[in-house]
Amino acid sequence: MEKLTTRKQYDAAKAKVEQLIAEATEKGMLGPDMDNKYTQEISRLSKQMAAYEDDYLNVLPLRKKSPLISCIEDYFYVHGMKQKDGAKLLGVNESQFSQIMSGRRRISMSFAKRLYSQLGINAELILENA
Repeated sequence: MEKLTTRKQYDAAKAKVEQLIAEATEKGMLGPDMDNKYTQEISRLSKQMAAYEDDYLNVLPLRKKSPLISCIEDYFYVHGMKQKDGAKLLGVNESQFSQIMSGRRRISMSFAKRLYSQLGINAELILENA
């Protein structure tokens, strides 16, 4: 695999990927299970771009949402609650709650206890993911 070593090469590869996506979409040749010259070239260039990003751009990988956070979100969705309602129910301010939900703040023991007592979230799920 050719390695991209300059920003100019990276930008050129990015522009080529965008062009290929547009062409393949227009021709109906871009789909989840398709294997053709467009998808192969897009894949090749994307791998080169990802390697460049890892080496030179310090791009952080996408974080997978914690099952605990998903469970909290599901509870609020089912009960028609907004984030501010959840913060109030769980006894924290909206800013702290937002930081917890986005993964920027760790879950404290007291907050974990409220998740268990107020929302009825399984204690094992809390312990494994807090």
